[in-house]
Amino acid sequence: MGAFDHIILLLSFVYALAIGHLLTTVALLLRRRREVRFSALHAFWMLNALVAIIANWISFWDLRGLPSWSVWTIFFTFLLAFTNYLYAALVSPEIRAEGAVDLVAFQAEHRLEIVGSWFALAVIALLANVVYGHVFGVITWGEQNLAVAPMVISGIVALIWRARWAQISAAVVVAASWALYFGALQGAIH
Repeated sequence: MGAFDHIILLLSFVYALAIGHLLTTVALLLRRRREVRFSALHAFWMLNALVAIIANWISFWDLRGLPSWSVWTIFFTFLLAFTNYLYAALVSPEIRAEGAVDLVAFQAEHRLEIVGSWFALAVIALLANVVYGHVFGVITWGEQNLAVAPMVISGIVALIWRARWAQISAAVVVAASWALYFGALQGAIH
């Protein structure tokens, strides 16, 4: 087992836990759908958490050619995975056995944690793209900041302004950035 295989194994556990957290929450919401007050905005942020996990996990394939992994590189890479998990956990409401589930109220009450964890993830991804793209020469990672930079800016907007227009605008920018990312910047795995 090489260094990359050893590191991706740990990261895969973190990503699997994050996806498991999201999918369990969705299953519980579906099971209790008659008692759920739906929020399209909150549904977007939950879907965004899943997309971010998948995008980051796929992008790690590009690092398989790194000749060595310092302890700091490993910690930094794990920080990206940990922030993915934290965002997935914070965007997922706790579903109790009884009572209504108000996703509109949950989104409003936990906006700072949800958008803050998204912002932290986007900033760490931006830094990772710089480090791996420009320092280690993984060209695709450097280019990916064309999509990540607008995500960071949208996170700032959504954190500063509570208004619905700011929250929806941030979601639209993030969705468009993912379209750019997957459409033009994330190549196929070979």
